[in-house]
Amino acid sequence: RAGRERKKADRVVFDCQERAYWIVNRPPVSLYNCLNMWSYINKSMSTTLAQHDSAVLTRLIINFCQYTHTHTHTHTCTYFHRLVKYTTTYKTHDPFLAPCTPSNPWQTDDDTYWTLNTRSIQVPTKMRVERWSFSFFELLNDLRGRDDFKIFLKKEFSGENLAFWEAAEELKWGTASSMSAKAETIFKTFLAPGAPRWINIDGRTMGLTVKGLEHPQRYVLEAAQTHVFLLMKKDTFFRYLKSPVYKDIQKKALNP
Repeated sequence: RAGRERKKADRVVFDCQERAYWIVNRPPVSLYNCLNMWSYINKSMSTTLAQHDSAVLTRLIINFCQYTHTHTHTHTCTYFHRLVKYTTTYKTHDPFLAPCTPSNPWQTDDDTYWTLNTRSIQVPTKMRVERWSFSFFELLNDLRGRDDFKIFLKKEFSGENLAFWEAAEELKWGTASSMSAKAETIFKTFLAPGAPRWINIDGRTMGLTVKGLEHPQRYVLEAAQTHVFLLMKKDTFFRYLKSPVYKDIQKKALNP
C-alpha cells in the first residue's frame, strides 16, 4: 500500500535500488536454495546411497517407515474418523448396506415403502424420524420433518426465521420473471423497519442485504439466509430435538 501511494518517480528509484542491491549481494550458487528443494534432496540422496552399504540403507528405510507409522497426519486421521462416523450413522438408512423396511420397491412389487415416506402422510416411520436428528440439513431436506419443525416454531413464536429461509430458497430457485416481485415481498415482510415478520440479523448483513435488493438477483439473500440458517442450526434445532413435539412424533412413528 505504501508503495502505491508513492510518486511514480520515487517508485522507479526504489525499484532500481533494489535491483542493484541484489546484483551486488547475489547468493552464491553453492548456497542452499529453498526454491530448488527437490534437486537438493535428490543430490543428498545420491550422496547417501554412494556412502553407505545396503545394511545401513535398509536400517534407514526401516526407521523412516516406523516414523511415518507413528507420526500420522492429523488431518488425514480426522477425515477418516469423519468418514467412519458418517458411515456408522447412515448405515441402517442405506439400502445397499441394510434392507429397506418393509421391503425394497425396486426388488419387489410392493410400493408400501414409497407410500410411508410421502410428505402428506400423517404419521411417518421411525427411521424417518430418526434421520431428522442426524443434522439440521436432514430435517429441512425432509418436507414432512420441516412441517413438524414448523409446529415447534409456532409454539415458540419464532417461525419468522424458517419462513425467511424458505422465501430465500424460492427466490434462489424461482423464475427470473418473478424475481423482482418476490424480492419486494421479502423486503416488506422480513427486512423493512416495522415488518410484520422482522428477522433479527446483524447490522452489517442487514445493510448488505437491503442494498442488494435494490438490484435483485438469485443469490442476493445468500448472506442473510446463511446467518439465519446457522442461528437455527446452533440453537433452535437442538431445542426442537428436546421438545415434546419431537418426542411425541417419536412415540407415534410407525415401525413397519
